Amino acid sequence: MDQSDKYFDFACRLLAGRDYFTEELRQKILVKGATDDEADKVIEKLNKFNYLDDTKVLRKYVSEISVKGKGINYLKQKLYEKGCSALLSSFDLTEFYPFEEECAAAEKALAKLGKCEEKKLVSKLVSRGFSLPAALDAAKKGKR
Repeated sequence: MDQSDKYFDFACRLLAGRDYFTEELRQKILVKGATDDEADKVIEKLNKFNYLDDTKVLRKYVSEISVKGKGINYLKQKLYEKGCSALLSSFDLTEFYPFEEECAAAEKALAKLGKCEEKKLVSKLVSRGFSLPAALDAAKKGKR
């Protein structure tokens, strides 16, 4: 078994546990000791078998973030932290996390925050990664 087979097996074991973004998995392979070429070959082989699908992983991740009561800016930050900042330019994130869905998540988050003045509510929502327009919309609806 050569090195690239070991890295491929390592990647498959990781993918058996959960889905990964392509770049996120590539970084893990590199940390394991692979060269750039070896990592590229493993990613290519994984793609050949359709083991990687950034679109599917992004949809799943957005759903998790929405349920957690977090906004689109939180999503962007997490993608950046995972080393997947290229996805920010590759995809229109509002296609995955539409404004209406973000507003609904913000309204749910408001229910947990309790009563306080609108300015504080907006600030708390923005700190949870909601866009300012979504936070303002949710705070206005919450006052009704």
